[in-house]
Order: sequence, then C-alpha cells, then structure tokens
Amino acid sequence: MRKMLILLIFGLFGSLGRAEETTVTPEFRPAKVELTTNGATAPTTAVRPPDGMEMDLPVELDTEISLNKIYTYLNDPIKNKPPVGNAMMMYEPKYWNHGAISAKDRVARLGNMFVINWHNDGKPGDFTVRLDYRQAMTREKVMTKTQEYKNFDGYEKTVLKVVGEDYSKGGVVNSWRISIVRDGKIVAEEKSFIW
Repeated sequence: MRKMLILLIFGLFGSLGRAEETTVTPEFRPAKVELTTNGATAPTTAVRPPDGMEMDLPVELDTEISLNKIYTYLNDPIKNKPPVGNAMMMYEPKYWNHGAISAKDRVARLGNMFVINWHNDGKPGDFTVRLDYRQAMTREKVMTKTQEYKNFDGYEKTVLKVVGEDYSKGGVVNSWRISIVRDGKIVAEEKSFIW
C-alpha cells in the first residue's frame, strides 16, 4: 500500500512538473521594416584601375604568351642578410654587385631585382614587358618600369631593377604587377599577393 501511495504522489508531482515545462509564446511581433539602400548604388561591372593609377590598359589574355617564372631578389645586406652556411644564397649578392668597385657603385646597386622568364609561342610581334610597383615610402603611388621588344618570338629572360635613387627614395617594393603588353593591351600578367 505504501508503494502505491508513493507512486501516486510521484505521479501527481511528475505531471505538475511537466505542465510547468510548456513555454508561452509572447504576442510580440517585430515591426515591419521596408528595405532601403541608404543611397548605395548597384555594383558596376566596369574594371577600375589599381589604387594609385589614373588609368590602366585593357586586359585581353592570350594563351600563346605566358609568364613562366618570376624571380625577385632584394639586394640590400641590411634588410636581406644571406644565411651563413648556404653557399648559393651567399653568392647571390656577389652576383648582383659584380663590378661595383667604390662604395658609391655598391649603393647604386642596392634595391629590388625582378628576373622575368616569358615566352611567345604565337606570331612575332612588338611587346613591352611592364613592371608596375608600389614602394614602402611612396604608399599608393604606382611607378612603372618597361622593357621593349620589337618583332619578338620565342623565349626571353628580362631583368628589371628598382635600384639607385628609386630605391633610396622609395624604399623596398611592397607590391608589384608584371604584365606583357601588345598593341596597347595586356596579354599576360602576374601579380604579387598584395597587389
């Protein structure tokens, strides 16, 4: 009898506990808000030039022209000290500074070096290898260096340098874009990560 009484009591309290678990939905409804653009305009599909440039050349990539490899090197023993024990890395500054006798010659060779391997598998044509770059002290201002090739086909290794006064006044190159230009249009390009 006691067991039945205990079960009856627990049964009553158990049903009361379940009744308390029901949630009450408030009558609150958020106000209806109309969509607005707050003066924003729809995005355009027009290509804008990179920051710091007033205008840029149109891009028409050509599969017959390609940039195979771009090698960059900072020739500055203070900012880019070669590791001790690695003969190839210790030789690199000697390669770029070869022939610099006086301190003035060595200072004139400090800077960023860009070695660009590219080729044209198509018809011979007039090409321009173009380096657009930003430096540490020039912020968003974009500078350009170019190398022209007339009636060119085949493989080429182009070296463009940001050295001398350009490097001493502007500092290290932070971002760059290398492009191959034909007839006023970019036919191949590669960019640094932060371009």
